[in-house]
Amino acid sequence: MKPSHRNPRSQRGVILILFVIGIIAVFLISGLVVDLGVAFVTTSRLSRATDAGALAGARHTSAGMAGIEAMARKVAEANFSSVADASTTGSNYTVTVDSPATDTIRVRVNGAATANTYFSRLIGKTHVDVSTVAEATRFPLDMSLVLDLSYSLQRNNAFDDMQAAATNFLDYFDDNIDQFGLVTYSTWAEEKMSLRKNFKTTGKSIIAGLHAITDTNIEEGLRLGKRQLDMAPDRPTALKIVVLFTDGRPTAFADALRLASGPGGTGACTPEDLAYCNSRSRRPACYNGAAAAYINGSSFRGLFRLSDGAKIISFTSTCSPIVTRNSSYRRSPAPLRLPDGSSTNGYNIRRLGIEQSEAWANEIRAAGYTIYSVGLGNPNALYPGDRPDLDFLRRLANERGVVD
Repeated sequence: MKPSHRNPRSQRGVILILFVIGIIAVFLISGLVVDLGVAFVTTSRLSRATDAGALAGARHTSAGMAGIEAMARKVAEANFSSVADASTTGSNYTVTVDSPATDTIRVRVNGAATANTYFSRLIGKTHVDVSTVAEATRFPLDMSLVLDLSYSLQRNNAFDDMQAAATNFLDYFDDNIDQFGLVTYSTWAEEKMSLRKNFKTTGKSIIAGLHAITDTNIEEGLRLGKRQLDMAPDRPTALKIVVLFTDGRPTAFADALRLASGPGGTGACTPEDLAYCNSRSRRPACYNGAAAAYINGSSFRGLFRLSDGAKIISFTSTCSPIVTRNSSYRRSPAPLRLPDGSSTNGYNIRRLGIEQSEAWANEIRAAGYTIYSVGLGNPNALYPGDRPDLDFLRRLANERGVVD
């Protein structure tokens, strides 16, 4: 038998055909990859646009349903529109707004667009339809705004900044959905506006009329802020928030302060001590008040009444306080010891002011509320006591020990 030999020309012809087929396949696959990439990019841009539209609509609930829809569509189109993108045609957005719960607004933005193809046209595919959906829910807020009236803000030219910031802050929220309360604090704390809707006009008027007083008793401000939220009408979806405006350096705290020996001796105050009055010495064993220090140094500034911040200079025979104006330089009865057993001086008062403020911040978190702190003042002030204590403010506003 004779061996067979293939024609080399025939082999070259087969190779050429396979090569051409391979080139076409690679071309088609590459084209498909390019067109799919265009579709993917279009979908990503459309998704960002619907996200932005939904968030913008949820931020403008005060504009009413029609205003929310208009804002959501306007922002979505500003982020992605086929008019400004030659690679797409026919982009459009559908916005729906509803209320899934009391005082809760949900904004849903559906986006659709047509991505033009390039290589897929060879097989008759001229475009790819893409769509995305985004949803944002605007929950109602119960918010207590806690404002610092300490004189250190005035001295550092930051008091008017606090007023302007707090006034502008109110404009970010919705009179018809949100509830705001207003608490101020200096040596003592006071509820200036109870938690309510339709808060902007009243709140701004109150803020404009504030003036600086004296000390910085942050713990009392936080205590009243928490009380406002505790007493808020029950709204299951409401977010409960305390926002603290301060220069962040406590100079006072409130507690039961031992002024003389009593039924409980000279240790921690007991209920019996608080009810005990030594008519001969004209001094109660213990008194619920505020102890204050100066911003710098070791001096004790005085003992103050918590109801109005008046300075206590002595007591009657029935142990009722005799008071003078807060800023008076007249001496106050000094506690024998501070509640933690330390001596009565400015350093320990300021330290306890910080510790007890942090304790109230923890109480706020334990109740399921969120706390934010806004620091105001001059971090480069000459005296350390005039500088905002930023580390302290960060410790106030944290979640599970992590500074936020």
